[in-house]
Amino acid sequence: MSDQDDYTRYQAPRSSEPGDLDDDAGVLAGRSVFGDDIDDPAWGSGQVPAGGSEPRLQESPDPQSVWPDHGSAPRWDDSSEMLPPMEPSEPIGQTAGNEDFFGYEDQPTYQGVPAAATAMAADRRNTPMAVLVGVFLSAVILVALQIGPAAALVVATVVLGLAAVELLGAVRVAGYQPAVILGLVGVVAMPLATYWRGVDAIAVVLVLTVVFGALWYLTGVGAEGPVRGLAVTVFVVTYIGVLGSHAALILKVPTHGTGILTAVIVLTATHDVSAMAVGRAAGRTPLSQASPSKTLEGLIGGTVVTIVVGLVMGLTGLPAPIADSPGGFWTAMLLAVVVAVVAPIGDLAESLLKRDLDIKDMGALLPGHGGVLDRFDAMLFTLPAAYYVALMAGIIVA
Repeated sequence: MSDQDDYTRYQAPRSSEPGDLDDDAGVLAGRSVFGDDIDDPAWGSGQVPAGGSEPRLQESPDPQSVWPDHGSAPRWDDSSEMLPPMEPSEPIGQTAGNEDFFGYEDQPTYQGVPAAATAMAADRRNTPMAVLVGVFLSAVILVALQIGPAAALVVATVVLGLAAVELLGAVRVAGYQPAVILGLVGVVAMPLATYWRGVDAIAVVLVLTVVFGALWYLTGVGAEGPVRGLAVTVFVVTYIGVLGSHAALILKVPTHGTGILTAVIVLTATHDVSAMAVGRAAGRTPLSQASPSKTLEGLIGGTVVTIVVGLVMGLTGLPAPIADSPGGFWTAMLLAVVVAVVAPIGDLAESLLKRDLDIKDMGALLPGHGGVLDRFDAMLFTLPAAYYVALMAGIIVA
C-alpha cells in the first residue's frame, strides 16, 4: 500500500452505515503511536497533501488507551477505546482469520452476527475420530477400574502427567518461565503421595514445590522472571495435581473406591457428550465469553441428561456405593446434580486459560479432542466434588 493510499484511507469521510469502523481510531500518517510528531521524509517532509489537512491521531487522556490489553479477548464495543482499524480487505461482520487470531477461532464476530452461529461455523473437528478416541479412552479407564485401584491409579497419574506437560508447555510459549521439571514432578508425585498417605500429602507436596521452586531460581536454573515463573509452577501443581489427586483419594476408599470413581466418570462424560450434542443441534445463546462455542441450550441439555442418568443410577442401585449401600437413591441424585453444576465450570475454566494464553487447544495428542487437558478439564472439578459429596453422605469416613 502506497503512502497516498494510506492518506486517502484515513481521510475518507466517515460512513453512516451501522457497523462501520471509526476512521479516526488508528495511528495516522505523520504521527507515532504515542502522539509524537515524526519528521519522516517518507511522509513528504511534513508537507500537507493537496486537498486535505494534516492527518492526526484521535486524542485521548491516556495516549496508550487506544491499545487495549490483547492478553484477553478483544473488546469490540462502542467505547472510546478503539482498536486500530481493520484493513479494507477484511470485511466487517466476519471473524478474524486463524492466521491473525489463532486462539480465537470461536471468537464472536465483530458486528451483529450471533456468536453461536460463528462458533458452529468454526467447529471443524473430526467427529468420527473424536468418537473413536473417546471410546478407546473409556475402554482403557473401565478396564483399569475392573483390574483394581492400583491400575486405575497408574492411569490417573499418566493422564495428570500428560496434562501437566501440555499446560507447562503452553505457558512457556506464552512467555512465562516455569520450573518445568519441578512442576511435572510435583504433579506426578501428588496422586502417588496422596494414595500412600492420604489428604495430608497434598500439603506436603505443595510446601516442597514452593521450597524447591525458590531454590530453582536462587541457584540460577531459572534465571528469568522468578516471581511469575514460581507462581505459574505452583499454579500448575495446584490446578492439575491437587484437583486431580482427588482421584487417588477416591481410589483409597476401601472396597468401593472404584465404584465412586466409576460413578463420577460416567456422570461427567454424560454431561460433556450431551451438552455438546444439544449445543450443536439447538444452541443459539452463547454461554460465556471464555468459550463462545458453548451455549446456554447445551448447558441445559447436559444438565437434564446428567440428572436423568443419576436417576437411573439411583433406581438400579448401580454403581455401588453411590447408588447402593451405604449410599442410595438420593446420594446418586445429589452427585448427579453436583456434577451437572461443577462440570461446566471446569470446562469454562480451562477455556479461560486457553483464551488468555492465545491458544485453541492445549495439545494435539488426542485426535478430535485436542490435548489431554482439553478432554479431562471437567474431571479436575468433578473429582473433588464427588469426593466431598461421598464424605458428607457418610460413604467415606474421614
